[in-house]
Amino acid sequence: MLPLSRTLASTAVLLLLYGASSCSSSAFVPTKPLQRQHSSVCMTSRQGTDDEPLSLLRRQLLEMPVFLATFSALLRPQPVLAKDTLDEDKAKILKGYERLTYLLDNWDKLTTKCGVEKDPFSGEQVCEKNPLVVQEYIGYKSMNDPLFKADKTLRRLEDLVPAARDADYFDAVERWSTAVEEASGMAYTSSWAGPQNPNGGDDSIAYYLERAKKQVTDARDALATAISILQLK
Repeated sequence: MLPLSRTLASTAVLLLLYGASSCSSSAFVPTKPLQRQHSSVCMTSRQGTDDEPLSLLRRQLLEMPVFLATFSALLRPQPVLAKDTLDEDKAKILKGYERLTYLLDNWDKLTTKCGVEKDPFSGEQVCEKNPLVVQEYIGYKSMNDPLFKADKTLRRLEDLVPAARDADYFDAVERWSTAVEEASGMAYTSSWAGPQNPNGGDDSIAYYLERAKKQVTDARDALATAISILQLK
C-alpha cells in the first residue's frame, strides 16, 4: 500500500490534469469581449487558444506546493504512536537490565546443565557447563529478547538525553556494544573448548566462560549508566 502522502500527491496531480483537460474541452466563443476570470479550477485569460491547456497546467503545478502544504499537518506522525514506541523501548532496556543482573547473580547455576546421567563411580548427577546460555541473556539468541539490537534501542532514546550528558551517553552505548560482542564471542569459544577438541578441557571452558562473565558485567554497568542518564524507572 502506498503511503498516504504519496496517494494524496498522486490524486492531486490527476485532478489537476483532469481540470486542465476539462477547461480546454469546455471553451466557447463569447458574445461579448472576454474579460479575465478568476476561478479555482480554470484560471486563464485566453480561452479558446491552443496554448490554453498547457498554460493552465503550468499555473496549477506552480500551486501544487500550496496544495500539499495544506495536508502536511495531517501527514505528521501522531504523538500517541511516538509515545507508545518510546515506552516500549524504555521497558525493553529496563527488562534487559534486570535479566543481566539475574544472570550474574545466578551465574554458576545458569551456566551449568545437569542431565539424568549419573557418574558410575560416585553416583552423582553428571553436569557440564553451558556457556551459550549467556547469549540468551544479552540479546543474541532471539528477536523477542528485550536486548535484541539494544544499541539501536538506546539510540532511539537519544532525545531523552540531557545536552550536558551527550558524551557520557554516547560512551555508554559504545561500551555496551563492545562488551556484549566480546561476551558473545567468549561464550561461543568456551562452548568449543571442551576435551572433545584438541588442547581443550574443563580448564579451557572455565577460562573463556570467566572472560565472558567479565564482559557481561561490563555490559550491565554500561547499561546502568545509560539508564541513569535517561532517568528510566
